[in-house]
Amino acid sequence: MLNKLKTTIAVVDSGVGGISVLNELIKRYPTYNFIYFADNLYMPYGKKSKRFLRKRADGIITKLKKTYLVDTIIIACNTLSSVIDIMKYEDVFIMPFNKDFTYLATPLTKKTLTDNQIIADCNLASLIERNIFDNVSLNRIIKAHVKRFKLYEYSCLILGCTHYELCYELFKKYCPNTNIIKNSDFLFNEIKLDYISNEDKPSVVVILTKPSAEYRDKVLKLIRR
Repeated sequence: MLNKLKTTIAVVDSGVGGISVLNELIKRYPTYNFIYFADNLYMPYGKKSKRFLRKRADGIITKLKKTYLVDTIIIACNTLSSVIDIMKYEDVFIMPFNKDFTYLATPLTKKTLTDNQIIADCNLASLIERNIFDNVSLNRIIKAHVKRFKLYEYSCLILGCTHYELCYELFKKYCPNTNIIKNSDFLFNEIKLDYISNEDKPSVVVILTKPSAEYRDKVLKLIRR
């Protein structure tokens, strides 16, 4: 249950990727309320159309504000961030993109951000989602993608999908000479919230668009409190 007297932050992603952002928020603002909204009914977003995702974003943001009375919404999905019209909303943050960097991201992000240098993969987010607790498989998956795209040849690479951020250490392992950066690091430079100091622990509510006890357990295992 959420404490109605405390500020509530909602974190939105298609699946478990945004938990990398949620965990950092919990560390920075440990006394806030948090809602983790996983749109797992439509995961992965990377293969959806821009029109569909814009409409989807409208519905999710409206529901979070009207039904759950959230104070701040963070779109912890690079694909959704690349298509959303942020000027339509108040108190909504999206992932930033900088043209000076090379990104590893989804095909839709590449299609949308035509001025950015983006290495796109169709399946990596889904593979990470399915194998998140299988270290052997994750190692094999990341190693294969690093080799396929020769990511180790880049001096700097931004992980432009929060699913990829969950494998940050593996990318560092297989690209030892590449400066691997989480795109959410830039997001946190933009988020300025008041720190409230007390003894309360953070309250976290998980919302799934495709109810599943197994999936909820997966999400809860990844959340650090």
